[in-house]
Amino acid sequence: ALASGYHNQPEMTQEKFKPSFLDETKTLFRTGDLGKQTAPGIIEFMGRKDNQVKVNGYRIDPGEIEYQLTRYAPIERAIVLPVQVNNQTQLSAYCQTDKTLEIAEIRELLAKFLPVYMIPSYFIFLKQFPLTRHGKLDLHSLRELRETGKSLVNSNYVAPRNYLESNLVSIWEKILSKHPIGIFDNFFEIGGHSLLLSRVVTRVHKELNVSVKLADFFKVPTVAGLATLISQTQYNYQEPISVIPPQKSYPM
Repeated sequence: ALASGYHNQPEMTQEKFKPSFLDETKTLFRTGDLGKQTAPGIIEFMGRKDNQVKVNGYRIDPGEIEYQLTRYAPIERAIVLPVQVNNQTQLSAYCQTDKTLEIAEIRELLAKFLPVYMIPSYFIFLKQFPLTRHGKLDLHSLRELRETGKSLVNSNYVAPRNYLESNLVSIWEKILSKHPIGIFDNFFEIGGHSLLLSRVVTRVHKELNVSVKLADFFKVPTVAGLATLISQTQYNYQEPISVIPPQKSYPM
């Protein structure tokens, strides 16, 4: 399903469409992927030639996210890297700043300029980026910092206190395949991302008959916050008379 060139763009066509090294009578399209031929007809994928990454089926340029982050005055510099979490590729943003920032505020800001699938799942705040002994940015050390960054989930588990919170927790646990989830756990910091977020919105509408916008999650990415929002804005929502009693919290 590939055309033979770009319409009325001969220079771009010449740049992207090249004679095949396997058969000069045929043409290859330069996708930006790197590969090596290991045997006749067999090409091994080696990664990307540029900085683009593929997350949940979307091709993403981290530079676009970094630019939007640095538009936020307190952030002096930003690096966005792909990280592997539970065999899935997610985005982690590393922000150089000497200020105390709210992750929810940054996510809400990014949502105004970027599609939901480009908003990082993790945010790590640093006063200074780590450097190698040669003075270059230490990307390996940055990736390791995600494990101990401020964006990781709070270790204090709090159980659902009513029917609505209980049902929201149940939906999150099924979709995230994680148990238990507390009402103050941040959706994006316990493995949630844009693809799963769409499934949550669909399930909430189907099971609870209430409409929740994707943008709401960036404002209130916890079960407690979402339950409060639903109670305050969904006038057609009626909670059953039988409400579950508050459960005792316990440390994880």
